[in-house]
Amino acid sequence: MPANPSSPLQEAFCGHWLSQAVITLHHLDVPGLLQRLAAPSLASLSEAIGADARALWQLLEIAKKLNAVTQEADGHYRLTELGMRLLPEHEDSFIPFLDHLQMGYPAWVGLAHSVQTGKPAFDRVYGTDIYSYLTGNPAQNTFFNRYMAQTTDTWLADAGKHYGFSGRVIDLGGNKGALSAMLLKQFPDLQTTLFDLDQAVKQAPAVLDAAGVAERCRIVAGSFFESASIPGDGDIYLLSRVLLNWNDAKVLEILRNCRLAMPAGSKLLILEIILTENAGLNDYLSSLNLLVMFGARLRTHAEFERLLSVAGFGQLNWIAAGVGENPLFFLDAKPN
Repeated sequence: MPANPSSPLQEAFCGHWLSQAVITLHHLDVPGLLQRLAAPSLASLSEAIGADARALWQLLEIAKKLNAVTQEADGHYRLTELGMRLLPEHEDSFIPFLDHLQMGYPAWVGLAHSVQTGKPAFDRVYGTDIYSYLTGNPAQNTFFNRYMAQTTDTWLADAGKHYGFSGRVIDLGGNKGALSAMLLKQFPDLQTTLFDLDQAVKQAPAVLDAAGVAERCRIVAGSFFESASIPGDGDIYLLSRVLLNWNDAKVLEILRNCRLAMPAGSKLLILEIILTENAGLNDYLSSLNLLVMFGARLRTHAEFERLLSVAGFGQLNWIAAGVGENPLFFLDAKPN
């Protein structure tokens, strides 16, 4: 392979080299040492890590080219503003995403299995599904929940501008409550019920308290695979970036259970990333990642409409909720 790839296809061949270089910076605690050491040099960093100085120098040169690290005239290194996001304690840290990426590396080696079977390679590699794995690995689960909260803040911050929320929203699969907190702050008269598995919602009180909205959010532990556990007093049943984690059979089960729980006059509201006709490379990669990790995928408008029709929903109304790198749409539906 040429040293300087001349096409996107050639550049793609070594993409994993670059991501592993950044992950290794994190694993060796290089960003943390740059923060803690006084005037960190290559020699002091190498000694602190117990690393080969030349190999570490090459990692730092890559970090410089990525604008994560800069080097002073005297040779000392420091983190840039962007590089500060490689610190786990940073409010907008990259580490939860890097942790999720690292967890997926062994599964992505099995992409061919997923393409051939439509099943998650994660299960084959780890011997269990991703949700069971996270339950059994609390530290990993904490990072995953933090990653989900970060993407809520990034992708859904303006979603409330595109839909008028009112009454009581049942936030189905709401994890630790980042979206509920956001909506409650945007709509002062709104009430929400945060609904998810116990290991997810037990982190919610701190999130809701920090947002100052805890008194308007009820927390209920349960599973949307058990219709009897879904609260039956909602006006809006919200599924935000939930269905993309499940295959069609599971999605139909979730939708039918929601329909059974929903009282007369209520409506289902789906907020999802849609695979549009203008989808780019990252969209297809994201969809394949869902396949590898969850056995799921991003869906088109037509695929969602078919699933809702089979599950007994009609009067569908699509509302754009921010068109960018990841096109978001609300889908408003009512039980037939």
